[in-house]
Amino acid sequence: MPSSTVSRAAAVRTLARRIGITGVAVVAVAGQLLTAPIADARGSGPKGPQQRADTIVSNPLPFKTRFQGDFHGSVTRISNSLMTCDETQPPVDPAQPPCVDARTGAGSRPINNNYQMKYINIDPGSIGPLGDEIYSASSADLGLLEGSKVKYARLYWGGTRGIGSTVLPESQIDEIYLKVPGENQYRNIANDQPSIGYITTTEESSYQASADITDLVKNAGNGTYTAANMDSVVKPHSWGGWSIVVAYENDCKPLRHVHIWDGFQVELPDSPPREFTLDGLQTPATGPVAGKLGFIVYDGDLKWTGDTLAMKSTNGPLSVFSDVNHAANDAFNSTIEELTPADQFVRNPYNRNNFGYDSNRWDISPFLRNGDTDISIKFDTDKDGYDLGVFYAYVNLDGSLEG
Repeated sequence: MPSSTVSRAAAVRTLARRIGITGVAVVAVAGQLLTAPIADARGSGPKGPQQRADTIVSNPLPFKTRFQGDFHGSVTRISNSLMTCDETQPPVDPAQPPCVDARTGAGSRPINNNYQMKYINIDPGSIGPLGDEIYSASSADLGLLEGSKVKYARLYWGGTRGIGSTVLPESQIDEIYLKVPGENQYRNIANDQPSIGYITTTEESSYQASADITDLVKNAGNGTYTAANMDSVVKPHSWGGWSIVVAYENDCKPLRHVHIWDGFQVELPDSPPREFTLDGLQTPATGPVAGKLGFIVYDGDLKWTGDTLAMKSTNGPLSVFSDVNHAANDAFNSTIEELTPADQFVRNPYNRNNFGYDSNRWDISPFLRNGDTDISIKFDTDKDGYDLGVFYAYVNLDGSLEG
């Protein structure tokens, strides 16, 4: 498990912060910007995705199993954004409402392109484990059922690595601070993947990193988790957030197949549909089939339509997702919501519009069939590009219909 030991990368990042380059992208990755562009595009622009952008370099990660098991229990997550609009600045697009109203989802297009963005910080004045000030922080509360035993927990964070020719170096995005219940000090958590998923274009760059925090969550248990000092650029169109995905055992829950996949795949504006398979799913051979599928997606925009997600289980039909929180043509809309009241969690701050950060779960029971062994995901977009980072699912194996 990652510790609070100060790594070389962390020391470099701390020095950078101390000399006044915290919170803005001021380090150009010159080698990337000299690379021949790839024939892809990603749009940005102050009022929405308007300009086409060449992909300079990317490190897509295939979706692979991170954890799986069959047991009485479930998989859940807590999440929050670490960026929001700046209420002291007028909208970049004068046609949009003030920032405080955009946070509620008001306006015709209350997206991060149309506002000056800033870090969320619920813990100003605090000091991190490396001696630097806390400049971004948000929290969410974990509330597992009494008697639950954590089997696996992973922290994911991602944000806008750069805008234009300015790109944060990997040494500035590979760590994040985390404060767990019962502790007053943050820990420094380092990415433990072989490589960070990212894409860099002439308009925008983005990334996702992650780390195994199973032992931390086992020991800390329920309560408030605060993530802090995730690095992102701070300009119009910036976004960023974090999630902790937790698989847990509890004898009061149905016998379930529990699965977590992660990777980093990008759907660029005006690009052909893309499809990949989440392998290793398991459904019962006979009887009713019930389950949910959760996801973490970056840079989806509220009311910027054209983005869709369709799913096909091994033996089921291809079906486009929608529910009361997601129109069929706006699958990723900057929300962190739960349809089941028992699954809802407290987070600080709570914003309906999270300006480019999605963490949701969908009921996929109608689309599953007996004997399924995988899920094929098909994603598409017109103008609203987005990055897919995590999928997680549970399927009841005992005929139970409990959601």
